[in-house]
Amino acid sequence: MFINLTLQLLDKELEKIQLALLRISDEALWTRLREETNSIGNLCLHLSGNEYHNIANSIGGYPYERERSVEFLAEAGYTCRELSEHLTSVREQSRIVLAALSERDLHREVNIVYPSGAGIASYSRSIQELLYHMTVHYSYHTGQIVYIARQIQGENVHVLKWRH
Repeated sequence: MFINLTLQLLDKELEKIQLALLRISDEALWTRLREETNSIGNLCLHLSGNEYHNIANSIGGYPYERERSVEFLAEAGYTCRELSEHLTSVREQSRIVLAALSERDLHREVNIVYPSGAGIASYSRSIQELLYHMTVHYSYHTGQIVYIARQIQGENVHVLKWRH
């Protein structure tokens, strides 16, 4: 139940991101509202890197394929469509890993390993805690993406059709 709920929540957040990506141009994807902030492109790369790292790598045992600092330094390299497809591809990998879990697996500890020099210490957590934390993290950045898209879109349209 928790695993299915996690996927449902993550899928809803991905839908919001994809709607935001439809509202902006490929050039606007890499716009930073201020120099020290992240673009929508950076946040999408970060979310895909984080999801892959936590689910595919840490839970599923897939190879570690993340350069976290690049997620925030990138200034181009993807179009809106390509990033949307990339996020969807990572989600499909997550779906495969999570489908293999049982509710009893939620209490199993996993190691979230960062390479030396990443600036983040490796740690262990239960799968349930990891999925909860990852879902909250994904939602937080989704809100940022939707807000930035609203600020930089070509016309004044509510990205999610909400007034706030």
